[in-house]
Amino acid sequence: MSFKEKQIWLQGKKVAVCETDEIRFKEIKIFLQRYGIEVTWMKNAQEMLADLESRRYSTHRVFFAVFVAAELAKELAEPWSNIVQVNPSILKAPLILTATPEQKFAIQDVIEQGYFTDCLTHPISPNHMLRVLRRLNHWNAMRGDTTPAARLKK
Repeated sequence: MSFKEKQIWLQGKKVAVCETDEIRFKEIKIFLQRYGIEVTWMKNAQEMLADLESRRYSTHRVFFAVFVAAELAKELAEPWSNIVQVNPSILKAPLILTATPEQKFAIQDVIEQGYFTDCLTHPISPNHMLRVLRRLNHWNAMRGDTTPAARLKK
C-alpha cells in the first residue's frame, strides 16, 4: 500500500485556507488537493469575518480544519473571541496557524489565547503538514466525531 493510499481518510474533507499571499495559498491548495481535500480560500479579513458571521449561531461544522495566516489571526482576534463566546461550537473546527518565525513572535499574545491546535512555519514542509493532518484525525476522534473518516485505524 502506497503512502498516498494510507491517507485515503482525507478524501472529501473540506479545509479553509485563510491566507493573504496567493502564492502561499496555491502551494497549500496544490498539496492538499493531492489527497482529495477540498480547499476554500479566504483571502482577507472581510471574507473571514463574513464566514464567521454566517456561522455565528450554527452548530453545523463545515471545515475539517482552518489554516489561518498570522496577519489575519492578529486582525481577527477580537471578533473571533466575541463569536466564540456566543457560539463555542465553532471551536470544533481546529485552527492551524501559518506563520514565519518572526510573525509567531509578533502575535504571541494571540497564540497564548489557546485557539490554535497547531502551528506550521513557512516554508511549510510536506512532512510537517501531513503530521498535522494525522494529529487532526486523532483529535477529531477524541472529540467524539465518529464519522468513518475520523475514526482511528486500529
